[in-house]
Amino acid sequence: MLSFLLIQRYNDAFFMPVNFIIQSENVKARQEESTMKIRKYACIAISAALLMTGCQATPDQDIVANKNDNQASQNETSQSVDDTIAIDENADGKVVSEAISDSFDSTEGDVTIKVQADQVRAKNVPVLQAEAQSVSADDVKRWCNVFFGTEDVYEYRDEMTKSDIEEAILWRQQKISDRDGLLAEGYTEDEIDSTIELYQEEINNLKSNYDSAPEKYEGTKTDWEFHPASYWMKDETNGDDEDWSKEDKTESLEVRGDYEGKGAHISASNRQDADYQVHDMFFVLNDEVDINYNADPVISREEAIQMTSEKLKALTDKEWQVDSVDNNGNQWRIKYVPVINNLPCLLTDLSYDSTDAYAANLTYEMLEFEIIDGQITSVEWDSPMKITSADNQPAEMLPFDDIYTAFKNYMQVKCTMTSLGMASDDEMEDETTAETEKVCANVNDIRQMYCRVKVKNSDQAFEYVPVYVFSGYASQGDYKEDWWVNHFCVVNATDGTIINTWLGY
Repeated sequence: MLSFLLIQRYNDAFFMPVNFIIQSENVKARQEESTMKIRKYACIAISAALLMTGCQATPDQDIVANKNDNQASQNETSQSVDDTIAIDENADGKVVSEAISDSFDSTEGDVTIKVQADQVRAKNVPVLQAEAQSVSADDVKRWCNVFFGTEDVYEYRDEMTKSDIEEAILWRQQKISDRDGLLAEGYTEDEIDSTIELYQEEINNLKSNYDSAPEKYEGTKTDWEFHPASYWMKDETNGDDEDWSKEDKTESLEVRGDYEGKGAHISASNRQDADYQVHDMFFVLNDEVDINYNADPVISREEAIQMTSEKLKALTDKEWQVDSVDNNGNQWRIKYVPVINNLPCLLTDLSYDSTDAYAANLTYEMLEFEIIDGQITSVEWDSPMKITSADNQPAEMLPFDDIYTAFKNYMQVKCTMTSLGMASDDEMEDETTAETEKVCANVNDIRQMYCRVKVKNSDQAFEYVPVYVFSGYASQGDYKEDWWVNHFCVVNATDGTIINTWLGY
């Protein structure tokens, strides 16, 4: 299946072992993080993008209406977020719909939409105004205290000592000589061959840098200032004669320290430009860590959540909720989303390279942990947001029947085999395949959430609006894409319009 292949490619990249990266190249790679993120998110989101692009006839009424056209003046309709807003006292909200069991076909007839969802609850919450929050030196200091136990830290530089190189070479030589070990880690024979080839290239590169490497690392105490990318990236081969104008739109702060007996670093970056924005911070171990895809996790799912939840309390002052938990051998990945007014915020993919003039250029906020062998090996905080104000009154919600009608109209027109990524165009032309392998969009969860949308004609202003999210998985015959959550449709709870999360409005 097309979508399966796309997701699989993403998984292969996303779960690539840390040991694939030569330490001597890490800083430059991190300084190009903003560019790499574009590629990462583009790869991740191909399937999600397909959901928003069906080649179907347009109904008399717009399925995806233009949003944010009728926004009232903030001075007239909003107040400081610190003021009290009357919201539902019941954290679970009130029941707006009993359990739903429904089935209907798309307009083209190639997809059946099946809805089997529990009762739907909603609460009265206000629309919130927000803006991107740059990562500060104080944020980095806070993380330093959490992970390193001190603010007495040094700049993190692209430099390996001779002993570092010796250890890196030895580690790779051991990997190359242990083919059975690589097989036990989950690599196929073909993957082992390519992995060994990569390790050998890395060894050759490390050896070429050995003679010029220092005996001892001479660090520089951090000045706690954000510097342009060129400050961190310049070296003997990348000097003043290069054009750093694009890279220098990103400013970063890089520090190093020790975490649980291992070298680690914290990186914070800010980039606010018309093409795209980056505001993020991450912690990562410098030491190479094996991901054994065939091994059982050292700690349970519950223990991993407990460990990360406790750490999260120390890292930020926000309220968070687990969005997803993924296990891959001895590795756990846990994503958290912000919670506002007892509503979780929707996390989905976003197009950085859209030509839409109104599209957002800032990813949705999330915080992700990686745990390998029971130890936190990386933490990443993407796109922190600051709530600036809130409407005076809770938003007036449409009756759920109207919401469901909007969802049904949208799915009938926009949900196709290609939009679900379940078949190629050639396969679609095969009527036999279409008959015997019926494609289904299975909606098994309907819930109210906050969704961040871009305010029209502004690169900096955003709103959090209450929405209903219709989620589930696609299937075709015996095949199910139920290992990931597909957000089929996001409906604005206040006006019934469909929010294109791929574009961010």
